[in-house]
Amino acid sequence: MQKLVVVGLSHRTASLETRERFAFEGAALREALEWLQERGVEECVILSTCNRTEIYACTPHSDLLVQFLHEWEGLPLGSLDPYLYVKRGEAVIDHLFRVAAGLDSQVLGESEIQAQVKQAWDKARDAGTTGALLNSLFQRAVAVGKRVRTETALSRQAVSLGSLAVRAALHHTPNIAEATVIVIGTGTMGQRVVKEVAELGPKALYILSHTFSYASALAKDNGATPLALGALQQVLPEADIIFTATTAPHPILDVTCLKPLEDVRRDRPLVILDLGVPRNTDPAVRLLSFVRLYDLEDLKAISDAHYEARLREVPIALRIIREELDDYLSWWHTRGAGPLISALQQRADLIRRRQIEWALPKLGNLDERQKQVIDQLTARIVKQILHYPISQLRNMLDEEEALTLFARLFGLESCDRSSLAAVLETEEEE
Repeated sequence: MQKLVVVGLSHRTASLETRERFAFEGAALREALEWLQERGVEECVILSTCNRTEIYACTPHSDLLVQFLHEWEGLPLGSLDPYLYVKRGEAVIDHLFRVAAGLDSQVLGESEIQAQVKQAWDKARDAGTTGALLNSLFQRAVAVGKRVRTETALSRQAVSLGSLAVRAALHHTPNIAEATVIVIGTGTMGQRVVKEVAELGPKALYILSHTFSYASALAKDNGATPLALGALQQVLPEADIIFTATTAPHPILDVTCLKPLEDVRRDRPLVILDLGVPRNTDPAVRLLSFVRLYDLEDLKAISDAHYEARLREVPIALRIIREELDDYLSWWHTRGAGPLISALQQRADLIRRRQIEWALPKLGNLDERQKQVIDQLTARIVKQILHYPISQLRNMLDEEEALTLFARLFGLESCDRSSLAAVLETEEEE
């Protein structure tokens, strides 16, 4: 646990211009994970979303992670220091649980982040860069996100960045039944936008993707028309609203492709909502009189009618996170003692059962109720006797030789399955 560290930058510490330089996806993500592994990072997961880029790792050398981020963009060491945060140990767990629950998002309680946390973990596992620590941590983080959304009203009141984008579009195009909508991108954000737009019933809905099969599958589920990204120029003249949500390294929409539309759109604005990181739309298109462009920074500034309601749920979510953090730490610190505690409990219960078998014939004709009371009484006595030594063992796990000394005290020097079975078998015969 002392090796657990996260190094990252987020919407709280860095501008969109800075964040978009560190968007890891596809081959770049795999390359980054391999870079870290080759340099001795024992375990690592990279969480890269529109709000943040964070490297979770098991390593005593957090400077390696900082160095990597500088080298990735060819920046002088130290130039990212104003934007980076570094957390270690228990603070990493608390941070990841808050992220998975949507408490650290640009939109409080947003729903996409839970799936993004799981996807980041899945991709790291596929790359072979996770182990016992990060696998257990991310598994618990996903569960914490689900619990917070189940037990609080955050998920019922929350909107995502995709939802905010749809609201912004409706502000300019209230009669969406007469509008043609284009969604570029079929990832988590694109899927959310497509679902919400489809429910509003636009005149036409086109879904474009680099991979046509992805566009086709999403279109089939939402009554839309799938197109390859190369067909963009063909449908641009029809568009009233365009959502972009891809990880393309360069802008998809720029002045060159949009300016030819100027003469035919003087009285019909084109609303573009750029949800991509890096940005999918060149900011220079704002100079075109008919374009209304929103990027992530613009959406951040949009007030949300349900924000206060969601804010009231935060204390409840934080209590859940504290409970889960304490439970996870307790499990992690005692996992090495688990076989030993189990062996002690099994041995004590064996002794209890053998003594009951010795005593019952000497007590005369007892009915089943009386036998049950004796069984429950002896079980409670054993549990109470073991409670203190087991709790002390959990408190002594960081002390040298604690497990060995405990095992010697109770005659359980070796407690793997085979040796424990032999110990119990011997005691059965005595």
